Amino acid sequence: MARSHNLILLAALGGILGVGLVALAAQNRSLRSQLAAHSASSSFELLNPVKALKINRHFIIDFSDLRKSFDRIVKKYPQKTYLYFMYLSNGGWVGVNERDQFVAASLIKVPLAMAFYKAVEDGRINLSQEYALAETDLDDGFGDLYKVGAGKSYSARDLLRIILSRSDNTAMRAVTTLLRRVGIDDPLSDVYAELGWEVLPPLVANGDASGINYSEISVKVLSNMLLALYNATYISSEHSQEILKDLSESEFNDSIPGGVPNGTIVAHKIGASANDQTFSDCGIVYVPGRPYLLCLGSNGGDQDRANRFMAEVSRAVFDFVTTH
Repeated sequence: MARSHNLILLAALGGILGVGLVALAAQNRSLRSQLAAHSASSSFELLNPVKALKINRHFIIDFSDLRKSFDRIVKKYPQKTYLYFMYLSNGGWVGVNERDQFVAASLIKVPLAMAFYKAVEDGRINLSQEYALAETDLDDGFGDLYKVGAGKSYSARDLLRIILSRSDNTAMRAVTTLLRRVGIDDPLSDVYAELGWEVLPPLVANGDASGINYSEISVKVLSNMLLALYNATYISSEHSQEILKDLSESEFNDSIPGGVPNGTIVAHKIGASANDQTFSDCGIVYVPGRPYLLCLGSNGGDQDRANRFMAEVSRAVFDFVTTH
């Protein structure tokens, strides 16, 4: 009788376990289906997937090998360098001179775009609004939009795309003028305050970036703008995705993109201030299942040397992330 009772109990437990395993397998299939659908069809594929799905993430706990790689690379270059890396799956980070101030240059165009989209969400301006370039907008300092001359019309959305993918100064001036027309004379201060900048420099008249106090910027603080876009905390998911998409279509691929395999998505923005011999690149590298943030800077020497440094760091980070 006892033996029969035990057999019945084992059979019952086996049935329960079997049902549990079937349910777990079904849950895993459902999760894989969700992930596949999210990757294949999501409108927000450049944002943090945890915002849309509760998914398991790949974790890296020990970054000591990456720190050693950073130290080794930094010693190879005579210029002062700045590094900040964050593994987006669990927030682990490594930095070198990450809190030291440096000249951010055209990286300011990202928070400017964020400010514009914020104005759109507040109902103060429209992305489809057309703007005819004025003589005062034309700026040959960076980008070639100035070549089209005054009078050529662009939508606000097109101007933002040109700012972010081509880092164009003329488009930046035009967007600044559009904001000023609706009473936003200092579009950056709110973004800076939201993202933790300690100094809130005003955007000077006519959008001349040379008047902004860049000296209070660090790669650690600059990383906050990428986190705000990745997590869609400052502007909507739709508009965060638009900015990241434009950044992923950057025409400048010698620094962070230069250290990763072709085809790897990198949403990034460069900064270049030749007069200060300061060059930088900040972006998100979308290694499948292992995205990370990387902000790099170089002060002293020419842009070629800076790009070599940034590409080498980028390559070391990619190799580390994909092998741990």
